[in-house]
Amino acid sequence: MPMIARSLLRAAEKTTIRPLGRVLRRAWDRIRGGRSGRIARLERRVEELESLVRELTGLAYLRLAEEEAAANDRTAA
Repeated sequence: MPMIARSLLRAAEKTTIRPLGRVLRRAWDRIRGGRSGRIARLERRVEELESLVRELTGLAYLRLAEEEAAANDRTAA
């Protein structure tokens, strides 16, 4: 019996609870500011991506500097 109840609850979740949650989330976004909320999320995501790019660029620079130092050590020896 527990397996049947679990499968029924999962089916109810997929068919009613999740779609209802999506509708409520969209409605809340519209009440809260709709487009401005979306724009704020997009701007926040762009800032995150820019920081990741800066971090990756710095890591690539460090790797190049290490390779150059290793090459200089090989030629000096």
